[in-house]
This record gives sequence, C-alpha cells and structure tokens, in this order.
Amino acid sequence: MEQQDYLKKQIDQLGQVLAKIFSDLLGLKNSGQINAGLEITNQTLKSEIDFDIQELLDITTGDFVNTLKKQKNLTNDNLAKLAEILLLIADNGQTDNKKLYEKCLTIYEYLEKEENIYTLDRQWKIERIKNVL
Repeated sequence: MEQQDYLKKQIDQLGQVLAKIFSDLLGLKNSGQINAGLEITNQTLKSEIDFDIQELLDITTGDFVNTLKKQKNLTNDNLAKLAEILLLIADNGQTDNKKLYEKCLTIYEYLEKEENIYTLDRQWKIERIKNVL
C-alpha cells in the first residue's frame, strides 16, 4: 500500500511539473520569448521523464503512447499536458514541427478512444493538426 501511495505521489508531481512547463511556455509565448524557454523545457522533461523533446520525437509513432504509459507511468491527464506542451512548441515554428504535430495527434487520438469522452477542445485540436499535416 505504501508503494502505491509513493507511485501515485510521483505521478501527481509529474502532472504538476508538466502543467508548470506549459504555463511557463505560454507566458514566454505571450511575451514573444518562447525560444528562451525551450532549453529549460528540454532540461525539465529530461529530468522528470528521462526524455527530451528530440528523444520523444525519435520514438516511433506506433509505440509513442505505449512507451510513455508503460515506461514512464504517464496517466491520461499527464499525456494531455504533454500534448499541450508539444503543440505549443510545434505552433511556434520549432524544427521538426511535423513530427511534433504527429506526436500530438497520436496522443489526442489515443485519449479520444481511451476516455470515451467527447471534448470540443480536443476535437478541434485533432482537426487543426490534421489540416496542418
């Protein structure tokens, strides 16, 4: 039981870290300084989930969600936060944005099937990404 509590606490902390990354990136985007936050984002992702953005992009699309869920214990909520981060980076003209969009789409489509909940925001993002690709 203590082991499960510890694991849940770690997963919750990861969710908070991902939310903070997104918030920081959004703030930097609004001030026109998003590029300044990319190195910090990379370092934070590397320390928290042991993947930086490039390593995330290198995971094959078919194994992407499974790898994150099985190896890194990401919850659906954490996956959604990660997709938001990747989408924000892709929308701001970073290299490999096609791959970033593909990873976002993979996560959003997985969540759409897994959660059996229709959300207008997620559906809009799926359609927008498909139009970009």
